[in-house]
Amino acid sequence: YGRLLEYQCVCTPGSAGADCDSVDECESSPCTAPGFECVDSPSGYTCRCQLDGEGCQAESSVCSSQPCLNNGTCVEAAGGFRCLCLPGFSGATCGDDIDECASGPCRNGAICRDSAGQYSCFCVPGFQGSNCEIDIDEYECASEPCQNGALCNDHVGYHCDCSDTGFEGAHCELDILECASDPCHNSATCLEGIKGYSCACWPGYTGQDCEEDVDECVTQPCHNGGLCLERSNPAHYGTQPHFPSNFSYSQAAGFLCQCQPGFSGETCFTNIDECESQPCQNGGRCQDLVNGFLCQCLPGYSGVECAVNINECEEGPCKNGAVCEDGIADYSCHCVPGQDGTTWGGKNCSVELTGCQTHDCQNEALCIPTYQAESHGHLCQCQPGFYDATCSTPTTFSFASRGYLLMELPEDSENGRGAGGANVSLRFRTTLPSAVLFYQGHEAEYLFLELLDGILHAELKREDVGYPLFLKGLRVDDGQWHKVEVVVHSTVQLKLWHGSCEAGVCLQSSPVPPGTALIPQAFLNLQQGFVGCLQDLQVDAEAVLPADLPLGESSPARPGCDRTEWCLSQPCSHGGLCVDLWATFRCDCARPYGGPACSYEHPAATFGLENSTSFASFTLSDSLGADFNLSFFLRSRKPDGLLLQLCNGTGPCLTLYLRDGQLSIEMSPTDTVTLPGNLVDGRRHLVALSFQGGSVSALQSDTFVELGQLPAQALGDGSEVFIGGHPNSDSAELWGGYFKGCLQDIQLNSHRIQFFQVENNTLLEELNRTQTGNLVNGCISDDTCKSEPCQNGGRCIVTWNDFHCSCPANFTGKFCEEKVWCESDPCPEATTCIDVVAGYVCLANATFNSYAALEFTANTSVTRTLSSLHVDFRTRDEDAVLLRAVEEVDSLQVAIKNSSLLVDIRSGNSIEGVSFLSPQPITDGAWHSVSVSMEEPAALSSRWLLRLDGSVNVTLQGSAGSLDFLKNNALVILAENFTGCLGRVQIGGIFLPFPAHGPYPQPEQFQWARPGSVQLGCSGADVCASSPCLNAGTCQDLFNSFHCACSVGWAGQRCETNIDDCQPSPCVHGDCVDAVADFQCDCFRGFIGKRCDINVDDCVRHQCLNGATCVDGVYGYSCKCPPQYSGPRCDCQININECEPNPCQNGGTCQDSENRYECVCSASFTGERCDINVRTPGALFPSPLIEVAVPVACGSVLLLSIGLLFLVLTARKRRQSEGTYSPSQQEVAGARLEMDSVLKVPPEERLI
Repeated sequence: YGRLLEYQCVCTPGSAGADCDSVDECESSPCTAPGFECVDSPSGYTCRCQLDGEGCQAESSVCSSQPCLNNGTCVEAAGGFRCLCLPGFSGATCGDDIDECASGPCRNGAICRDSAGQYSCFCVPGFQGSNCEIDIDEYECASEPCQNGALCNDHVGYHCDCSDTGFEGAHCELDILECASDPCHNSATCLEGIKGYSCACWPGYTGQDCEEDVDECVTQPCHNGGLCLERSNPAHYGTQPHFPSNFSYSQAAGFLCQCQPGFSGETCFTNIDECESQPCQNGGRCQDLVNGFLCQCLPGYSGVECAVNINECEEGPCKNGAVCEDGIADYSCHCVPGQDGTTWGGKNCSVELTGCQTHDCQNEALCIPTYQAESHGHLCQCQPGFYDATCSTPTTFSFASRGYLLMELPEDSENGRGAGGANVSLRFRTTLPSAVLFYQGHEAEYLFLELLDGILHAELKREDVGYPLFLKGLRVDDGQWHKVEVVVHSTVQLKLWHGSCEAGVCLQSSPVPPGTALIPQAFLNLQQGFVGCLQDLQVDAEAVLPADLPLGESSPARPGCDRTEWCLSQPCSHGGLCVDLWATFRCDCARPYGGPACSYEHPAATFGLENSTSFASFTLSDSLGADFNLSFFLRSRKPDGLLLQLCNGTGPCLTLYLRDGQLSIEMSPTDTVTLPGNLVDGRRHLVALSFQGGSVSALQSDTFVELGQLPAQALGDGSEVFIGGHPNSDSAELWGGYFKGCLQDIQLNSHRIQFFQVENNTLLEELNRTQTGNLVNGCISDDTCKSEPCQNGGRCIVTWNDFHCSCPANFTGKFCEEKVWCESDPCPEATTCIDVVAGYVCLANATFNSYAALEFTANTSVTRTLSSLHVDFRTRDEDAVLLRAVEEVDSLQVAIKNSSLLVDIRSGNSIEGVSFLSPQPITDGAWHSVSVSMEEPAALSSRWLLRLDGSVNVTLQGSAGSLDFLKNNALVILAENFTGCLGRVQIGGIFLPFPAHGPYPQPEQFQWARPGSVQLGCSGADVCASSPCLNAGTCQDLFNSFHCACSVGWAGQRCETNIDDCQPSPCVHGDCVDAVADFQCDCFRGFIGKRCDINVDDCVRHQCLNGATCVDGVYGYSCKCPPQYSGPRCDCQININECEPNPCQNGGTCQDSENRYECVCSASFTGERCDINVRTPGALFPSPLIEVAVPVACGSVLLLSIGLLFLVLTARKRRQSEGTYSPSQQEVAGARLEMDSVLKVPPEERLI
């Protein structure tokens, strides 16, 4: 239908528009009456009378309303009007539209379209004419419009026949999509073709449309009873092992075999070797089975995997409370002492050990009873400094002066020195910070141990490579005994036994590459010989005893250890530091003292004695340069004056002078630096200055602090030094005049300035004095009492350039000018007299009972600023007023509100005031004190500081003025509605006294506003009268309540509970027994001490070899072996694994044994290294006789092995089920060697 609307209208005259439906109604000149003109409009036309026309007649009244529609013309008629209608309309008023298409004028399928008074025909292709009656012959097929071989049929138009082409469309131009119907199954890909399609199937599917699933399991590919599962079955996904959780066609090809237990592989063809994972533990031998394995366990183990260590302790073999420790096919009993002190031993701790009842252990050695071969005996564990079986041989020797002993050692010893090993252990004590303890070797290769600045330093040098070790942070030059050991094997180790180290031993180590280089035996001459004592020296596990050493008259060593504590007597005077040098001591003196015992004091010089003018001048004998140090002691009370001036004659002088009590250093008026701090307080001060490159530094708190920069000025020889002034008195006025005071021990670099001749002084080089004036030897004071400054009979005492008045009892002050009123005891009984300015006050605490309040006012003589307040109180009231005052808008209040302290001040020109509410309650019955004060007392308004019970000052929010409004006769009310006690109360430092007393002499005071009485003293109920505190507890009265301060060992509200001193488990290795404020520990065997925390050192006489480390245990020890050794004493070298690298070929398995290996070959190979293929003819049996003999022999061996296996399994079953194993045959084992039969895994083995 859309093609039928494609047209173009060619309009006839009189019509217009796209469809020629717009008619110019005036084209036919319908207005015929004279004087009228035609006016066209969309709805028709009208006849309008021309304005200037003639002959126009007025319309009749019946037509004036234009009753005719659709441009019909109204004409008067008899009795009305008549409408002349335009073509296409009819009716009395031309309102009916005539349908010209009703007669079907259009032919050949054309479409008729009605319009006003006419119609139009829309022709189908191939026809034309007003009624589409004319057939047009177009010859469209001549241009071959049909594509892809389609047949063109010419009718009215043309038509393309697309049959059997595979295409469609008007011109057969569109390929028919056969894949649109999704013909391919199983997610196959459809491929379009001409007149057809093809399906690209996923692997595992076939058929034209991939509709057929290939059955991969039809050939039964899974062996050994395995279940074949097709990958194309979606039901297996997420339900069967080895299948993903979601099905995917990309992995649907093939199959998976679900193997029976014991088989593996893609087709379950491989029998799984369950022994490959080495399931058998603890040395068990694995035998592979189908879907299983069999472990042949070593003695002492059982279970499927030999994982169960047979517990030989289940039968309870240990007696007398011993603890059983299970072993491998064995057990050990750890004996414990009986309640009566009996010591038990033997394999089962069933034998009472009596070896220590009579013993020969000497020198406080610890006797350890033994039981071996049914014989009682004992061992002696020696204290440090003794050796041999009875601990009777001393091992201590000492060096009183620096020197050394030369010892010859055997080339090879038991610990393997031939492999480059070494082991040296010793104990030492010394006070020297640097000394050599031992040195072995020569310049190229050596091993030594030394003290270096108080810490241990060991070093091994081998093949030009050094291996240094330091134990930093642990000084051992404290004169105490210290144990140290140096071990060299695969590593070089430095060990120190020290309480601050973890487990009591500090260790530093460094790996040493393997090598055969020997540590030479020769010793060099030592430069830092040892001074001190040595003991327990062992070299390569061999004891070195003083009896074997050359300790003759010429030797620096002596037996024993004679020690003098030189510094105990404090031989150094004047604060000198005593340095213990073992054989003697040295005093490091503090300036200005010197001499061997710091008893000599370098003399001071007094300048300006009795206000005289003094000075001294010197000349430098050699150059100091621009960088030098200057130091001296200064004592003065005169704030200004010239101290020292150095002039080289060419440039400005370097001047040191006092100004306002501080030291100034000047090169010119514009180049000055100042040392902060007051130096003129009459005490001696050390001034130490350093001038380096223009920088000036001063010593402050043992550190030089830079003061500033000055121009560098070199001081050459001949430079002058002026001290205290100048020969010309006017020259010193510029720097405050002459110095008055004492100078002492002035040093310029190595030069010491001596003002007076001193005999036998060679400590420092002295400067030559050229001039002096009025100098006095020593630090002498003026006679400050000659003016008799003390009044009222005071006695004047000269203090250096000052005086002190020793006043009579009733006077005080600098000049005894103030009377001491309290000396005459003016206060009544039960009060305390306190002296104040120009008077005194009588003070006492007071008790208040809510209704009694006191009122005070300030007298008219108070002139000071009232800028502080202090109140002491104790109460249990939750709400009360301690102090209150109001004067117009100003107010002050100290109160208790909800058990907290409230302070509120509103005064001065501040609107906000200050307020404080304590966060903690203060109504506990104990004494409390509060102090408040202005931060700036002179200000009209200031912040206030508060201190409660001695805590740090708290700055209150806001601001307020002073309390001077109280001077205006304002009432100060104390203890309003208050029950409790008040103590000291002060406003502006003026007391408010509670006791009634006559007038006080001082002008400034607060007085009672009206007469009253008050209960003096602080007394609530006598809560301690009944002695409520038990067990010697002390009762503390807290005002109507009490608190018990319990004695040691007791707790509780009334000290009724005995504290369990065993609660924190103080006994480390023992049982705790509680006592009163104490405890006692019953120690386990092998431990001693108050807390059973001291383990008896069983390593004192250890027998660990080859550089092993002895690890102390409980009543025994173990040896921690180096990597290449094992055994209880590390005396067995570990076998090398011959299976690394694997020598077995063709997949053979290597089994290592001692000094050999064995290859276990697969079925296809044989030979020592599995290098012979058995399928090679003649490879195994070159002779036909051997081909028969060998299989027969193998069969016999197999039968024999099966028989032995049956017997072993039977015996094990009987051993595990019947429990006939008896350890009684091992009762003869010794208590100290009871672990000898226990086989432990190397490298650590335990000895008891």
